[in-house]
Amino acid sequence: MFTNFVMAEELQGGVTYTVDSARDYIQAGMPDGIEIPDNRYSFQEENIEKVVYSRNNSGEIVGVTVQYINESTKAYIYKKGNLAYVEKYDKPISIYPHRGYRYNLDSELVSSSLTVTKDELFRFDPAGGLIAHSVKGIIYDENGKVIGTAK
Repeated sequence: MFTNFVMAEELQGGVTYTVDSARDYIQAGMPDGIEIPDNRYSFQEENIEKVVYSRNNSGEIVGVTVQYINESTKAYIYKKGNLAYVEKYDKPISIYPHRGYRYNLDSELVSSSLTVTKDELFRFDPAGGLIAHSVKGIIYDENGKVIGTAK
């Protein structure tokens, strides 16, 4: 019995992003929109590839992000068991860097992101304003000021 093992990480030769270059890169790959599938409106426990639970400071689950099998470029974000957002990626999330575009159920863009590595992420509002730049769990604003931490 043989097993194929593939690691998917795109090497960028030490490329780093500033807020401006991340914003430009995200906007250059902006998709036209997204179709929200009817069959994903309620959280489904079958066919899950990956699931991430978001918790508040009290440890309560406030959201569930799911990637389903055979949908490596989409994530479904559920709040209270119901679909709230769909995030579309420009490549599978295991390949870095990748861009993400989050849409509400009316197919309106609510945020975009550039995940540079497992440890670095830029998130922007629809107008291109920086919401956060996270590096190793430290969250910065547009001026490089620490505005929070993430676990």
